[in-house]
Amino acid sequence: MNYTLSELKILVNNISKKVKLGTIIYLKGELGTGKTAIVKFLIENLFKNSKKKNPIVTSPTFNIVQYYQVNKRLMIAHYDLYRLKKSSDIDNIGLYDLEDNMINIIEWPELITKKHKNRIEIKLKYTKKNNERKVSIKYFGSIKG
Repeated sequence: MNYTLSELKILVNNISKKVKLGTIIYLKGELGTGKTAIVKFLIENLFKNSKKKNPIVTSPTFNIVQYYQVNKRLMIAHYDLYRLKKSSDIDNIGLYDLEDNMINIIEWPELITKKHKNRIEIKLKYTKKNNERKVSIKYFGSIKG
């Protein structure tokens, strides 16, 4: 389906209700399609549910990963794998080390060869309208759509 930015917020709000500890989210799409916007909306929803002030969410392109502590039990890891060149680089960033102990959001997951069993894949594509994106969502494993 196609979504405007405001409609995308509603979609992400619905997705955030399904997200729990151990959830993995893959975000696929060309540069500028809205992957980081989805991360921002998702993190804002999770912080709002915890009644905490929203952090500033930016893409961790140079850091590879950025962590957000929602509360004592919940942490979010936001990965941006854009700069990685080969799949073996993923082993060096701790992607699989603590996956069950946090929510992992991964931009540019195409290099991941060992796909996470329980994940949500969100794919964004440009449309002919500048303020609209085609969004497809697939749920895998124990995460229900």
